[in-house]
Amino acid sequence: MDLYLPLIIFSFLAAFIATPLIGRVATHTGFVDEPKPHKMHVRPMPLLGGLAIYLALCVALFQVDFSAEWVPMLAVAVGATMLMLVGLWDDRRGIAPRAKILAQVAAALLVTVAGVRVELTPWPAVNIIISVFWFVGITNAINLMDNMDGLAAGTSAVSALFFTILAASAGQGLVASLAAAVTGASLGFLYYNISPAMIFMGDTGSLLLGFLLAVIGVEYSPSNLPLGSTWMVPIIVMGLPIFDTTLVTFSRLLKRRPVSQGGTDHSSHRLAKLGLGNHRAVFSMYLAAGILGILAVFMTRSSPELATVLFGMILAAGLIALIVLERMPPIPPNNPRVVILAEDEQGLAAIAAARKFSTNIVVAVSPQTGKPMLANYLRALALEPEAFARWLDTGAEAAIGPAGEWQKIFRLAGRILPGPDEPGAENLHTLLRTADLIVACRGGGWSAEIQAAAAPGRLLAAPGANISGAESVTDDVWKNSNGLTRALEAAILGARRKEKPT
Repeated sequence: MDLYLPLIIFSFLAAFIATPLIGRVATHTGFVDEPKPHKMHVRPMPLLGGLAIYLALCVALFQVDFSAEWVPMLAVAVGATMLMLVGLWDDRRGIAPRAKILAQVAAALLVTVAGVRVELTPWPAVNIIISVFWFVGITNAINLMDNMDGLAAGTSAVSALFFTILAASAGQGLVASLAAAVTGASLGFLYYNISPAMIFMGDTGSLLLGFLLAVIGVEYSPSNLPLGSTWMVPIIVMGLPIFDTTLVTFSRLLKRRPVSQGGTDHSSHRLAKLGLGNHRAVFSMYLAAGILGILAVFMTRSSPELATVLFGMILAAGLIALIVLERMPPIPPNNPRVVILAEDEQGLAAIAAARKFSTNIVVAVSPQTGKPMLANYLRALALEPEAFARWLDTGAEAAIGPAGEWQKIFRLAGRILPGPDEPGAENLHTLLRTADLIVACRGGGWSAEIQAAAAPGRLLAAPGANISGAESVTDDVWKNSNGLTRALEAAILGARRKEKPT
């Protein structure tokens, strides 16, 4: 293992240096990930972190001598580069899920034909099918794990580190070198990606890391150990991404949702909502990946019979965990749509509370709302309040500054629409029917159409708001920003509990 520590350090430093530089390029070129309802972040985040990982791997692996196996390693390099470019294009323009799968299958077939494949059965065709399934499955598993700050990079680093240990112990120098480079590059990027993240890896990084981890898992084949004690080792090392993918696939098929559609039904989201919060949920996933890695190492030092028993116990524990997590209460959506019916200062309190968990806010104003209050609502919605305030207060072009300031000024965490009874409010009626939550503040401009349009249990009334059928918020809670935020989130969760699966 000591032989590969310098390579881990070198690839770490390469990614550590490259990531902030690539991040600046992403910001200046508009290569950013915009907030969306199923995503955790509420501000545009620079992408291209995966490109920094790729460059770090190229620099680190350039010094490794792959001449003994140059054909399969060339195929791996071509396949990894192809998937990196596919991910880059997907991050920039978007690619249909089917096209991404076809690209993964092509990369898998390329390396399989070059000799990177499992040899579990006496039938070559079956081995090729198993290999392609493994490559595509693990690539997508890491891609799906990229749903919280630091999760995919940290999990990849842990898995790659244990592959380094296992391959080094088996005398597989090339496999250990590749795993060591992935470990260091993932850790170097993780420094900037751990919460609160400064940059995302995007599909550029997740497809790249998933493919390389799949390659390492296939290439790990210690000749000095019995096959009965080692064939399941890559499955155990990659057990956490496999479990999360199985959970998400099962959950979405059960609810008749597309598996490729993003959502908050991942293991990390469920752990966070159990009370761990995002930070502890991510570190719990690291811990689980580490435990699985330790078990994998222990299996290689066990008899085939004991290894088989342990593998069966791990599968049983995973099945129990899957059932428990799937039967959890519904989870509030990330960045939910919140409609606020506002007229005075109560609307400001509602916006401030909703801003803590959403940038998908619609403020519907009553006819009695004056221009000064409208300006205050705009300030409350601004993602860059200082730049917006300068523009709003002075109106002078000199206050705007460079052209880049325009993007800061007009980035809002939502929008303002006319009230339900105002001309041009047709879109609002649709929003009222589809909103995750409607918050009605006091005012005289709200009609009975609100109750008719709102979904059951999704209408919350501020103190003094005379809205029949709405759940009222006490004055003490309303005046406490954190307490009001918790009340809004609880109302969304309560509404979801009442939903019947379709």
